[in-house]
Amino acid sequence: MSSPWPGTRDNAGTGADFDGGREHYHDLAGDRLPEPARRALVSLMLNRYICRARHRVAWEGILTSENELRTRLDEMYLDLVVDHEAEVAFKRQQDGDDVPRVLRREKALSRDASFVLIFLRREYAFADPDDGPVIVTRDQIAEFLRPYREDGDSDDARFSRRVDTAINTLVKPWQILEADPAVDYLFTISPVVVPLIGPDEMHRFEAAFRAAAASSGSSLPTDVHGGDGASASGEDDGGGDLP
Repeated sequence: MSSPWPGTRDNAGTGADFDGGREHYHDLAGDRLPEPARRALVSLMLNRYICRARHRVAWEGILTSENELRTRLDEMYLDLVVDHEAEVAFKRQQDGDDVPRVLRREKALSRDASFVLIFLRREYAFADPDDGPVIVTRDQIAEFLRPYREDGDSDDARFSRRVDTAINTLVKPWQILEADPAVDYLFTISPVVVPLIGPDEMHRFEAAFRAAAASSGSSLPTDVHGGDGASASGEDDGGGDLP
């Protein structure tokens, strides 16, 4: 009589085939990440970034299995970025012409949003971590943007819309700012801004900010004149594109 299942035999060999499948299953299970690391991997794939303050369980899983998670993400053409001091982690698409793109391309940030990142990155760097979350106000962000003017910016309503658009971009989808649910003009800066905006990105953004301010004949805020060696010849016609 023929076997009811493809690839099996109605004799003693059936048990051998079944045991072989079970052995293969156990081989796969032996390569499985520990449960906390598996959950951390899922969190990394589902979230833009992992922060200890907001994702405590996932963060602990990353700490205990960082190398293993790095290997698993590398298999998917992704890099794992972990900043232990800022207590954040995120995935980054690997570069290369022949590298399959796993993460969708984000629309480049506008110039306004890129300039606000300069302010947020510096505010976070200068803050004392022992003082708790770093909070900024809408007025502080607006004041930072004022040196960069466009035609029609004498209209306060138009400038206000520009400020709101830049802020909203960094709230969603970038999740670098978190709006205070009780006070609409307060925003918490995510610690991910530190590893996400490295020295190269800061130089590029600040160069663009200088060029834009110079073209408008405005003076720069004093905290943009830092001794970081950034060139003043950056592009002034495009926004920043985060890694």
